[in-house]
Amino acid sequence: MAKTEKEVKRDNKAKKPGLIKRFIAFVKGVWAELKKVTWPTKNELMQHTSVVLGIVFILTLIVYVIDAGLGGLLALIIG
Repeated sequence: MAKTEKEVKRDNKAKKPGLIKRFIAFVKGVWAELKKVTWPTKNELMQHTSVVLGIVFILTLIVYVIDAGLGGLLALIIG
């Protein structure tokens, strides 16, 4: 005799592990993935950080110049 959809769903729910067991399995999986990560050395970290800060500074300067230019142009137009 074939099971109804309700019975199949009930059986699947019964087979599913509890919330605590799923959370522990998740944390174990995260820990296993973190072990695979290649972390940068201190020198690499400093170099990459300085590159990012340099780019941020340059882009900030560009946006400031464009903003000041357009603001001045608008001030001339409006009066």
